Amino acid sequence: MTRVLLLLTLSLALTACGDEAGDSADDAASVPPSATPSSDVGEPEVITILSGSAAGGEVAEEATPLEDEQDITRYVEQFESPSFAADLADAVRVVPLAEGRVAGAAVIAIGCDVPSKATVTEEDGAFVVTPGKIVKPHQECYAPVTSVAVLDLPVR
Repeated sequence: MTRVLLLLTLSLALTACGDEAGDSADDAASVPPSATPSSDVGEPEVITILSGSAAGGEVAEEATPLEDEQDITRYVEQFESPSFAADLADAVRVVPLAEGRVAGAAVIAIGCDVPSKATVTEEDGAFVVTPGKIVKPHQECYAPVTSVAVLDLPVR
């Protein structure tokens, strides 16, 4: 529940910051958009990274577009933790999307370490999500942590 409130607060803050065409929000919870040019609807962007212990899922290099409630439901079925699945579904639903944009998600890591950032680029018509490098990796952990990048993607 705390994550959902944090995401809602972040969404409201991001919405309030972008009054001018060139404005973009940059804060600790946001990850800068990729530097690879896309189409005239803008760049793919990582909105946040959600992490949960022992949540399961499968790491995927390619993003999954989540265009409607059915897509979201189908995507979160891969997770073993019902609370993580619910938090992720809520996080996707609150992504503030402009016309010509769609939410997306990708499991970027499962392990002892949580990437603090990620990038998303378009390669051969697919959106590829790459986790940031872990600076100080943990030597061991009690349970693997699943990290999912929540994305704002141009519609293709």
